[in-house]
Amino acid sequence: MRKIAMRLRRGVAALVVGGGLGGGMGVAGQEADGDGGVTRLTLQDALLRATRFNSDYRQAIGQLELDSHPRQQWWARIMPTMGASYATGLSVDRIPSYVDFEGNPIEVANPTTVTRSSSNQYASLNLTLDVGQRYYEYRNARAQVHRSRIGAERQLNATLAEVQRLYLDAQNRLAQLAVEEALLDDRQLDFEEKERRFELLATSRSDLLSAELDLENQRIAVSTARGALDKALLALRTAIGDPELGAVEIEPQPPAPFDPSALDLAELVVRAGREAPAVAAAEADMAVQRASLNSAKALRWPTISLSSSVGANTNGQRYDELLGFDLNNTQIQNSATLSVSVPIVDVLPIFDGFQKSYSVASATNSLRNSEMSLRQTRLRIEESIRSKYLDLETAWENVLQRERAREVAGERLAIVREEYLLANAGIEALRTATREEANARRQEVEQRFTFATALLALYEELGMIAEEAGIEAPDEGN
Repeated sequence: MRKIAMRLRRGVAALVVGGGLGGGMGVAGQEADGDGGVTRLTLQDALLRATRFNSDYRQAIGQLELDSHPRQQWWARIMPTMGASYATGLSVDRIPSYVDFEGNPIEVANPTTVTRSSSNQYASLNLTLDVGQRYYEYRNARAQVHRSRIGAERQLNATLAEVQRLYLDAQNRLAQLAVEEALLDDRQLDFEEKERRFELLATSRSDLLSAELDLENQRIAVSTARGALDKALLALRTAIGDPELGAVEIEPQPPAPFDPSALDLAELVVRAGREAPAVAAAEADMAVQRASLNSAKALRWPTISLSSSVGANTNGQRYDELLGFDLNNTQIQNSATLSVSVPIVDVLPIFDGFQKSYSVASATNSLRNSEMSLRQTRLRIEESIRSKYLDLETAWENVLQRERAREVAGERLAIVREEYLLANAGIEALRTATREEANARRQEVEQRFTFATALLALYEELGMIAEEAGIEAPDEGN
């Protein structure tokens, strides 16, 4: 596995431009190189900024931090619960009359007012020990946390892959702009040459206009390529999510492709079956279903409950016991209860309406489904890795073919140009050769980025984006 890691890192170092994932200056250093507020970003700088500002990435980090709370709640459920209360009261009674035995109201000549006060305090402690169910609830909570963490890590990997994909797209647009500008220089030279020959009466007005038309069309192509680059840079800035990031520049050199035979396909498949994000998610889901099944079966364990309480009640005349506590005139009440509950649902399931048996059957079916889903996911991942490796091999072969096609087109253009100067070829043949040579240049550059995108797709499927970028996975919390 160390061998494959070294090869993959060499692949990334060859792919990424100007230090990209393998290193490069920090963001501050890049900004210092900027001219007029323009920030120069390497690929690694873009990824590091995305980890700080990209909204999807930060939401995934927030989910990782939230994942610690279910375990805290589980610990809280096995701890004793305590309660305390305090109450005080005041009552004032004045009886101006009473009813005699015959039902007649009798007024009191000198009615009196009776004032009484009281206070009482109460404290309780309750503890429920459900050893089996609590244990499996803890295992279930851990499985839930792990599944949530895997989901967050998949989001982190996808976010970094998207930023890298947009960076490569911007590099592609920049490289295409450079090609169009070089072609513009060539069309300018062709036009100047035909203009000079027209002045010497060595060519026709039609040939001069054809050269001018090619020049204007190439200016349009340059303008279009420049607009596409600006849009790609805007998309990259949006994906990074840094509100303080202004105009940006990226590394101009196109990525260097390499022979995919340097990668061991068998090792890639083995790693994907063990560490790919989709496989990890399926395994985490199966662990949750297994924990749920164990929790459903744990209802047969006995439950032990312990409760204890202590209370004090004080009464007095007038305002003596208002907001007070008199130990000499206090009624103390203590109680303690221990109960053991043994479920009989395994013996007589009808007493719980067959709920437990249905819960166990449902959890068993969910676990069986998750196991089948895991097997299918591993098969799909193996197919995907092999398919993406084939895409990489095809892209590499096309890179070599595009390079040869560009060489052939350039050589043919030189020959047709000489034949045109010797009047052995017409203007249309020259224009056709010129267009073919220009398209060969464009396609060669495009194919290099097709290879880069195919390699990125392979790394994304393997879940290696953060690892190869040197970005550490965040902690999941306490």
